[in-house]
Amino acid sequence: MTRPQPRRRTHAETGPLSEFGTYVVERRLTLGLTQQDVADLADVGLSSVRTLEGGKSSPTLTVTLRILDALGLTLVALPTGKAVELPGQTAQLRPESGVKNGRLA
Repeated sequence: MTRPQPRRRTHAETGPLSEFGTYVVERRLTLGLTQQDVADLADVGLSSVRTLEGGKSSPTLTVTLRILDALGLTLVALPTGKAVELPGQTAQLRPESGVKNGRLA
């Protein structure tokens, strides 16, 4: 009896994570900072900065926000991309219960 081989995850070379990572690297280099400098400023581990810049996986939102803050960025200040709707789903706005005309009822 043979054991099945473990599944290998493939990482896309391009995509939102790698593009975001590239953006973070460019910002860091523009400021003349090292990865260690950013890690110290953000009070996170060096591996968190490397993970974010590498674009292979995403750190937690808290860590990401700390790194962005260390680079003088916010999520609002990031470059925008195209929003893609999921196939077969449509966006519908529905008022929350208890809210009428933008005011609490």
